[in-house]
Amino acid sequence: MQSVTTRYLMTCAAIGAAVGVLLVPANFVSAPLAAAAPLAYAPLVGLWMIGPVLALALIRRPGAAVLTTFVAGVVSSASPVGAWSIVTCLMAGVVVELAFLVTRYRVWRAWLFYLDAAVFGAAYVASGWAAFDMAAMAPGVLAAFVVLMMGSFLVFTWLGLLLARQLAQAGVARGLAPSGPVRAREVGPEPAR
Repeated sequence: MQSVTTRYLMTCAAIGAAVGVLLVPANFVSAPLAAAAPLAYAPLVGLWMIGPVLALALIRRPGAAVLTTFVAGVVSSASPVGAWSIVTCLMAGVVVELAFLVTRYRVWRAWLFYLDAAVFGAAYVASGWAAFDMAAMAPGVLAAFVVLMMGSFLVFTWLGLLLARQLAQAGVARGLAPSGPVRAREVGPEPAR
């Protein structure tokens, strides 16, 4: 196991703080939208994936997603949802870590992030069946709701991977991510040395 360095902790904290600031207005908007206009809410749900995907793809070390989302949750608790923001963010962080835990943090392919997002999205849709009264939705509205929600998870995962790639190219991950050759299908370029 690699040591936990100050640089690792500060990078997770910086990403978490930035994402937390982004989530404050999202928390103000998402709760009323979920109740009043589920079709407008559905495209927002993937927003909570940016932080853990970005952190784990950039740093490529166990716990980065969970630590980042904890900080994001603390920062975004300055919103109507309060401390529940920490729980929501941590759920996203744990879910993103699970796929990589299964591979013992040895596989860093982009498809694993997308698979993780799709599974989490499907579970989120299934868990929201009663909350959104999906059984009462017209078939077209239900299909649009599910597509928007699943698409949101995938699009925000793509955005998190894109940001991680750009930050790695800028040298932000220097000394954080494990060194060694990175294949073309992996998440980002080889960290600068």
